[in-house]
Amino acid sequence: MSLKIAPKIILSMSLVGIGMVGMGAVAFADGWDPNSKATNVGSIANTRHNLTLQYNIDAGGAGAIMDFARNNYGEVCVYCHTPHGANKQINAPLWNRTVNPGNYTIYDRPTTIGLEGRIGLPGPSSLTCLSCHDGTIAIDSILNMPGSGGYGNNEVGIANTDFLDSWPNSGRKGTAGNHFTLGPELGNGDLNSACALCHSTPNSPIPDFRLFMLGTDLRNDHVVGVTFPTTFGPGIDYNEPEVTIPDKWAFFDNNGNGLAEKNEVRLYDNGAGPAVECASCHDPHGIPSNGPGTEFIPSFLRISNSTPNDAGIGGPSGLCLTCHTK
Repeated sequence: MSLKIAPKIILSMSLVGIGMVGMGAVAFADGWDPNSKATNVGSIANTRHNLTLQYNIDAGGAGAIMDFARNNYGEVCVYCHTPHGANKQINAPLWNRTVNPGNYTIYDRPTTIGLEGRIGLPGPSSLTCLSCHDGTIAIDSILNMPGSGGYGNNEVGIANTDFLDSWPNSGRKGTAGNHFTLGPELGNGDLNSACALCHSTPNSPIPDFRLFMLGTDLRNDHVVGVTFPTTFGPGIDYNEPEVTIPDKWAFFDNNGNGLAEKNEVRLYDNGAGPAVECASCHDPHGIPSNGPGTEFIPSFLRISNSTPNDAGIGGPSGLCLTCHTK
């Protein structure tokens, strides 16, 4: 959940920063842009995390425009997961992407919000998200391509361009030499090899993705890699998770069934205690707002920060107040 957008919403329309940029395009605080061709209903295939952009192709061929910038593997899951040859450098489910091993600038004022002694580097459940959203790794940088004989990328960090270039340029589309990253922080900086080249343009029908371009300086985003308190009560500004499983996770069990549901905030324990990570609050596959068949909560949040669901979960600051006592 980025805080970077807030000050830019109120700036003049003449500024490059995200905000209201005229009648043609508007940046939405909840992260959802109605100009997107994704329906945001049904499954991940209908969200912007479907990097094949099949929903765009079916809607009139617009997705093919992106083929100059990334390999179109023709499959939804392969951009993140593989059943064979997963990345051994990160403890993430069948992970198929290269990762940045932790070259991040992290929050450095811990005493201002009581985090002293609890801040660390992003864990696996953040590095997976940052492997696209920090703008350092090509969005098509995977280890195992679809089909046989497509395995060979073992490195950490940016894409192995020679390997990615081996994806065929016929049939399912591939590109030679143009493997774009999502983009630098808020779409600023060098955009020549980034999706931000187009997806940060004011007054355009193209969805504006700058809100999701975090960069590697994480000091003005919600803190990740921070250990959650283990004592609770008067004077502690945090709620206690209902379920804690050491060396795995803790979670807020809203329905009391003892299971970590997709629409429940969880804290990931990599051996140092439950910690807040990107996936604590976000599920990249999407959470239906009121159950199957309804629109996913914007920004892939686990709990709505605006409208309660049928079970009464959510509402104004609903996600924030799951962890914080205010």
